[in-house]
Amino acid sequence: MTIGLSNCFGHVIIGYLADLKSVNRLTLYNSTLIISGLATIAAPYSGSNILPHLIYASFFGFFSGGYVGLTSIITVDLVGIDKLSNGMGIILLFQGIATAIGTPAAGAMRDAFEKHARPFLWPYFMFGSFVVLSGIILFTIPILIRIDKNRQNLLKLPSDTNVLSHLDNNSSSH
Repeated sequence: MTIGLSNCFGHVIIGYLADLKSVNRLTLYNSTLIISGLATIAAPYSGSNILPHLIYASFFGFFSGGYVGLTSIITVDLVGIDKLSNGMGIILLFQGIATAIGTPAAGAMRDAFEKHARPFLWPYFMFGSFVVLSGIILFTIPILIRIDKNRQNLLKLPSDTNVLSHLDNNSSSH
């Protein structure tokens, strides 16, 4: 219940923040991923106390609601509305692969660490780390877009800057 309720608030509040002109939506999206991942990493340390579990559930629900709500918006920002279905298809493909691999991997890790005091510690740590890493990797998107635009601009050079263009003019005049 705590995750669901805070998820609803996360959708609304983070969605509102994403509509503000002063907020960079990609940075907001990446930040929600990182915070969700950090909350997941910290979750198994709460032990048997209910309050730390509620805090984890609130943080995870709020910020995961934010990044789930922003996924289609960020996809449109990056690839355009005309390629939204392609972009979402690729995202869902990789999410499906992660889900198909993640659940058995979590079970295998739990079994492998069964003799330890906290066998669920490693799956939380691993999956939370992957979520944090994905948020960090996504910060490179503006750099990659800039590199791609520079490369495209280099390929669209005017004909007078083509070093070999004078050869065509000279050979036709002879």
